[in-house]
Amino acid sequence: MDTNICVNKVFTDIRSDKQFRLLWIDPQRSDSYVFWLYEKTGVPRSLSMEEIEEGLKEGWLKEAEDPFALTREPTPEEKEHRDRLWEQLKDALLDEPGIFDKHTRSRHLKRIESKGGEKVPNLYRHLGRYWERGKTPDAFLPGFRARGGKGKRRLGYSRAKAGAESEFGKPIMPEDLMNFETAIRKYYLSKKERDFPAVYKKLLEDSYSVLEKGEDGKEKVRILPSGEIPTLRQFRYWYETRRDIKEEVTKRKGETGFELTARAVTGKSDFGLMGPGARYQVDATVGDIYLVSQFDRSDIIGRPVMYFVMDTFSRIVTGMYVGLEGPSWAGMMMALDNAAADKVEYCHRFGIEITEEMWPCHHVPSVLLGDRGELESHKADNLATMLGIRVENAPPYRGDLKPVIERHFRTINDTVKPLAPGWVMPDDRQRGGRDYRLDAKLDIVQFTRIIINCVIFYNTSHYLTGFEKSGQMLRAGVEAVPVKLWDWGIRNYSGALKSFPRETVRLALMPQETGSVTEKGISFRKLFYSCPEAREGLWFENARKNGRYKVRVSYDPRDMSSIYVWDKDGDDVYRCSLLDWEIRFSGKSLDEVVFEQAKQDLQKKGNERAELEAAINLNRAIDAIVSDAEKMAPGVAGKTKAERIADIRENRKKEKEALRTGEAFTAGTQENGQGGPPEEQPGKQPEGAHAQAPAISKQEWDEMTPIQRMLWEDLLERGNGDGGPEENS
Repeated sequence: MDTNICVNKVFTDIRSDKQFRLLWIDPQRSDSYVFWLYEKTGVPRSLSMEEIEEGLKEGWLKEAEDPFALTREPTPEEKEHRDRLWEQLKDALLDEPGIFDKHTRSRHLKRIESKGGEKVPNLYRHLGRYWERGKTPDAFLPGFRARGGKGKRRLGYSRAKAGAESEFGKPIMPEDLMNFETAIRKYYLSKKERDFPAVYKKLLEDSYSVLEKGEDGKEKVRILPSGEIPTLRQFRYWYETRRDIKEEVTKRKGETGFELTARAVTGKSDFGLMGPGARYQVDATVGDIYLVSQFDRSDIIGRPVMYFVMDTFSRIVTGMYVGLEGPSWAGMMMALDNAAADKVEYCHRFGIEITEEMWPCHHVPSVLLGDRGELESHKADNLATMLGIRVENAPPYRGDLKPVIERHFRTINDTVKPLAPGWVMPDDRQRGGRDYRLDAKLDIVQFTRIIINCVIFYNTSHYLTGFEKSGQMLRAGVEAVPVKLWDWGIRNYSGALKSFPRETVRLALMPQETGSVTEKGISFRKLFYSCPEAREGLWFENARKNGRYKVRVSYDPRDMSSIYVWDKDGDDVYRCSLLDWEIRFSGKSLDEVVFEQAKQDLQKKGNERAELEAAINLNRAIDAIVSDAEKMAPGVAGKTKAERIADIRENRKKEKEALRTGEAFTAGTQENGQGGPPEEQPGKQPEGAHAQAPAISKQEWDEMTPIQRMLWEDLLERGNGDGGPEENS
């Protein structure tokens, strides 16, 4: 049987160009009920699974995309309308397959009408919407529209004999029984939880030993000869004959421990399940390993959080998440999204190549079991309203109600612990114990690859030694390997799996926050994004002209490369990617982005003091230069303002020529006898009417400033005919 045939799928009959939704599959996978879409007065109709399989095989039946989608966020009034209809109809709708029978359906609707509900014709209309739009409470909302267009069994073991002392012991006398009772009460039934051999040693120390002085003069314990002491086997046999399990566990672990580990278990978590997808279990644990940052591998970022989603029927891991988020809704959201994702594509992102048969899980369950916490959040409401998932929560401290997922945590720890550096060891808190945090070598991506490989090994090769097969499984000879149980259940026993478009699942799971449209791009979490729709719609130009405005953003904390932005009317959603200058954060999780931003902020804050000191010293240097300039300013007595500013152009020309002479790469050369000091040209001075410079001595030359020397040489050159006075008179 085709494994893609599951509840809520939409198929197209190309012979009539009509579509139907698969509403229900009986446990034996022989019959089903379907609902033909776009029929005004449609009701569910029976259709054999054999006919569906034949249609898919021959090609006249094709799987189609779900044609209905919720296009906008419902208003509070619309949600109230949805909830009112759901409360009226849920008892009838959940009566499957009874509701598909016209007589049973009629009785349900008449009962609802008699209790003050709507008229039967209106109720039929609501039922049609529910079946047509995907069997979720959100189907009653008005905002829907059609889209366009091989492991081995672990063997038991036999206990080896303990030798002569285990075979023979002293005859048990009444005083021995009193010693046994005292040792059990004192050492075994206590919170220290000593094991039985340790209690036996205390028994011998207290009742079957003597104190002797050793060669060093210190007292030491000497056990009596073997014929005078009871053996461990005798002690254990006596206790087993009068053992009270409840008293033992209560004294050693408390009442909660008894409820968790020793109470009577007369049921099974998978009893009565229809098959794969009937119930998923989800839980989180903190990994006992320290990781390093992808940005700076010298930075230790702490321990990761691991979420797993498992199918109770087959024990297969249907989804997972490894990160730093949680335990929280964000972490659970990512695990549930992964449960509905294509695992071939997911593994490819981490450089792991698998086939569809190795991890064939990409569905939504009927029931989701958690342990309070995340699933009690209001964020879980969308699971029921948009995906039709019933959420169940286990009582506190009752992990035994989720035995499948709890056992998987132990399997993962036992597999990874011996191989991964940075794993937390028992002595990491003892004085002198090694700090295993410093051994951290793996980053979050590398650790995720390890866990993915562990999950694939578990799903495809791990033999479930404690799995109890049904009679049908025994007759079929199916192996107790998760992926084989899943495949067998889908082919023979399941009608509980659901299928939704990926975007619907993500919109139901992703957290939503507020971002801003600015002239730089779409600002969210200190990152900037853009998309073709925003550029074509001139979002950024309008924000620059009219001011920034808020938008609703859905995002995946695992990868901040892109986000989903709703337009102002809430009718459409667009995928936006990081701008080029933010590309360093591409492929990074929100935790890593926040960590790197915090690190940069810390570096900036640490540099503020040094920058402030440098700015103060800069101001002092400028003040000193200004003070020197004020002292060097010539007197202005006898000059009017007009006289001071009259020759600005000529003064600028002289200053520029002097600067050019000093800045030239050949400045200071002494070709043609020019430019040298006075001693090389004794008594020489400029000629012409304007050559007023007198002859100067060596001492006077040395006392000149560089600019004065340039001016003197310029006059000297002019006097020699190179632009002399007679040309500029």
